Amino acid sequence: MGTAPRSLEQWLCSGGDERSVLGADGLNRYGGAVRPRPGVGFGSCTSSAISPRGWAAARSALEAFQWRAAADGELAAADALGRWIRDGLLDLMELRNIQGLRVMLTPSGTDAESVALGIAGWGHRRPLVNIVVGAREVGSGSVLAAGARYFSRRLPSGRSAEPGAALDADLAGRTLVHEIKIRGDSAAERAPGELDAEILGRVRAGLARGAKVVVHVVAHSKTGVHAPRLETLNALIDRHGGDLIPIIDAAQGRFSRRGLRDYLARGCMVILTGSKFYGGPPFSGCLLIPARRLPEDQTRIRFPSGFSAYLTPAQLPEDWTQAREALAPAVNLGLLLRWEAALAEMRAYYATPPLARYRVLRFFESQAPAILGRSPLLEPINVPTPLYDDASERLLESKTTVFSFRVKACGVHAHQLEKPDLERWLRWMSRDISGLAAEKEDRVVVDAARVCFQLGQSVHVGRHDHVIRVAIGGVLIADIAADATLGVDLEARLAWLAAKLEQTRLKLEFIAAHEAALLAREV
Repeated sequence: MGTAPRSLEQWLCSGGDERSVLGADGLNRYGGAVRPRPGVGFGSCTSSAISPRGWAAARSALEAFQWRAAADGELAAADALGRWIRDGLLDLMELRNIQGLRVMLTPSGTDAESVALGIAGWGHRRPLVNIVVGAREVGSGSVLAAGARYFSRRLPSGRSAEPGAALDADLAGRTLVHEIKIRGDSAAERAPGELDAEILGRVRAGLARGAKVVVHVVAHSKTGVHAPRLETLNALIDRHGGDLIPIIDAAQGRFSRRGLRDYLARGCMVILTGSKFYGGPPFSGCLLIPARRLPEDQTRIRFPSGFSAYLTPAQLPEDWTQAREALAPAVNLGLLLRWEAALAEMRAYYATPPLARYRVLRFFESQAPAILGRSPLLEPINVPTPLYDDASERLLESKTTVFSFRVKACGVHAHQLEKPDLERWLRWMSRDISGLAAEKEDRVVVDAARVCFQLGQSVHVGRHDHVIRVAIGGVLIADIAADATLGVDLEARLAWLAAKLEQTRLKLEFIAAHEAALLAREV
């Protein structure tokens, strides 16, 4: 996490894990870039390439940090930037009036899982039962992180670790993790009553052995599922009080600010990120902690030494004096710059008039499945029902913003594509592959093959099923609402969105037709 001189691009992919390492093509493993690049971002359910707006905000923040560090030192400059980011989050998410709410910045949403467990386990010696819902559709490292174990070899601190090893032996030793699957072997969602019954059984068993029980609620998984039901969560909170610690995984960012305030008022810790829906560069996480989850004297909070792999003083509230002093005197400038870029995207999204946001969301919800569903290659899996109906003021909780598809090829493979194949297809979608077009190929198809599309990474949803995802995020919504280069008015810009969805379909079909040639290029 040192601050040796480097480029802004290098800073933006520093202070994370191997997921943020750039390949030879300048993209991370999810097809995201930390430098603006031409293309269409339908991959916000995984990550987004930084926009010119986010890049400019990060560059300004870097210049301000360097100026202040020269005068006051790097730690003081980082503290000032961390405070600015935490205050900005509280204002943008309309959380300023929640008394005692604390914000911790984390390198990613997965890291926040371990930090939340550290809060849940602080100040007592009781065992912990951590019930993680839909881990497969939250993040591949979630189960390990929820058990206070390393989930990656490369750590934000720059050190290395063995995945599965305890980041703190005591905390890991008294934590039992249960994973609750949200889909059956056929990829269909489990019945809400069945899923809730399993969670209730795990809660009762944990409490019976004297444990504190942590229950994760996935507030929009990678494929759009929300589980368990809110009424189930509320009943658990009412019945078990301080013995039950609810954590809302809202890392996708597909929630309303009103819903967020409701969660916090119920005493839930909330994990969110500035990437995913909001479109900041990956990875930028945070944990929102309501007052009832913290001791009265917060100066005494401390994290085990292993948490120095993920935390630096500037990421913590300034009055957590013992916790800050126990950490290594380091700066994760990459994380702070990623958050500054994310805040710029969040401001742009919330500055967009609600009616314009509604129209874009409603258009995508109706047109994405209609247009993509015309392809013989794509088979949609069941679409989750939004939490609220279309008339609700909670825009993101009443609209479907992620659609998932099985892919069947007709070239080299005549069967449903599995993960290695899908990963290749997603790489090809992010590149200009129009050079493979035959001489007499339809110009419309060639134009589609030229466009760089970032789609959501493949997700394992059933025993043998992997799907790709097409999503809309805040950057695209704000641009369609206001960017005159996409069309003279909103109707024209919605037509542009429909055209890009059509090109997505055409490019996938182009890949199927030219798969052998694309594979030969990679040999």
